[in-house]
Parts: sequence; C-alpha cells; structure tokens
Amino acid sequence: KEIPGLSAFDAARDDVEVIGLAYEEIPVEEMREFLKRHPAGYPIAILDVYAPPADFDTPRGLPMTYLIAPDGRVAKKYLGPVTSKELSQAIAAVQAD
Repeated sequence: KEIPGLSAFDAARDDVEVIGLAYEEIPVEEMREFLKRHPAGYPIAILDVYAPPADFDTPRGLPMTYLIAPDGRVAKKYLGPVTSKELSQAIAAVQAD
C-alpha cells in the first residue's frame, strides 16, 4: 500500500533515497512478479528473515520504515504506514539538529 506514496516521495525529492527491504521469505521471481503488478520507483532488496542486517532491528510488525540521517544513524523509526508529510517533517527536524 505504501509503494506508490514512497515512489512519489522519492521522485519529488533530490535529498532523499528510498530503498525497500522485503522482510519475507519470497523467491526472487515472485518478488519480480509482485513488482510488475505494483511498480516501485526505488530498489527493493529481499532480506534473510533469519539473518537480517545487523544495523536494523528485526521489525515487530510491517510495514517498518527507517529514516537514516546523512551521517548514517537511524534518525527515526515508523512502525505502520507512514505518509510523505510525516517523512518531510522528520527530515526537517533532522536537518535542524
């Protein structure tokens, strides 16, 4: 449900890079078929649910969105759907720090 909004947000902002992380057991071909039906304007990586990246906690629910600051730290986490307005506000807050 978030793909269209995140794609538009990514396309509208030069200072933002959206990357999707698929926390699910899905074969690559099934993901490609899903993306044909629900195109994303950003890359999506399939993660190993049993060995996710160490820098991210395993999500307690989905969707889970991480806002990463330019210095690489996790500036904010969103559990559940997130809007472009919420992301813009959070980015402005990080930039003000």
